[in-house]
Amino acid sequence: MGDKPVPRSGLRGPVVRKAAVAGVVGAGVVFFGLPALGTLAPSPRTMSYACTPTTGDAPSPELLVTLGGPASATASQAVTLTWLSTQSNDTTKQLKATAQIPTTEKIVMTGELVIIGPSPNATATVTATATGAPLTGEIQAGSPIPFPTVTATVTPNVAGTMVAKADKFTLRIGPETGGGVTYTCVIGTAGHTVPAEVSVIVSPSSSSSPSTSPSASPSASPSHTPSPTPTPKPTRTIYVTETATPSSTATKKSKGQVTHTPGGGVSTGGGGEVGPDARVLILTGAGLMLAAATGGLVLRARRRTVRH
Repeated sequence: MGDKPVPRSGLRGPVVRKAAVAGVVGAGVVFFGLPALGTLAPSPRTMSYACTPTTGDAPSPELLVTLGGPASATASQAVTLTWLSTQSNDTTKQLKATAQIPTTEKIVMTGELVIIGPSPNATATVTATATGAPLTGEIQAGSPIPFPTVTATVTPNVAGTMVAKADKFTLRIGPETGGGVTYTCVIGTAGHTVPAEVSVIVSPSSSSSPSTSPSASPSASPSHTPSPTPTPKPTRTIYVTETATPSSTATKKSKGQVTHTPGGGVSTGGGGEVGPDARVLILTGAGLMLAAATGGLVLRARRRTVRH
């Protein structure tokens, strides 16, 4: 015997379940995956620096620099950018402490960010700083120096694309009151010379659009000077009595009231509605009915005769 056919209801179940799973996954990508793309941290970029210390030898470290910021912003609102630097895994390309750094000292970094845009051909330099948190432990001589994270605030005024690029920085190691050693570092001329950068899409601000209905100052209404009221003058009234007299040209009455007898009937306007007498119509209708009844009786009698 052959295989039993599978009911259609049995096939629809797995298909419906797979479609439901695909819909849930797609909704998760739309509602959770896409928004997360705007908050993903950019990958670090290796940058070669040439540093000049106040004392000691001049090192040339390689740092992994990461610039962070929002993917989008609004014009006339502050944008916070972060600058994170970490030492290279290559020990020969690290910036190391020349002496022991106790916990009473601080590491203070001040960097410069080159801002391009969002206005066309606009370039500016802003300073990124860090407060310099106390060290959690002593740093031994010859160990890599940890870099603090510095931040900068930029306020774009127009819509467009704003690009921030990492540039030179200074690193001071010493007491909070000052002193110690300071490294002044610039981007090297060899090695990894392309700076780390971050882009921010700036959208226009709704409050920056000019008003299309300017208010107009009301014009002063001209004052109306009333005309002088004329002074009334006294008047004099004269009364005159007149007596009516019969006219000599009046037409004399004739002896009779009717001087001319009109011919024909009185024009009443009803001639257009005059028609045949109603009695003629009634008699004609009655005759037609009588003839129809008589004809019907005759036909009925003939049919009876034929049947018999």
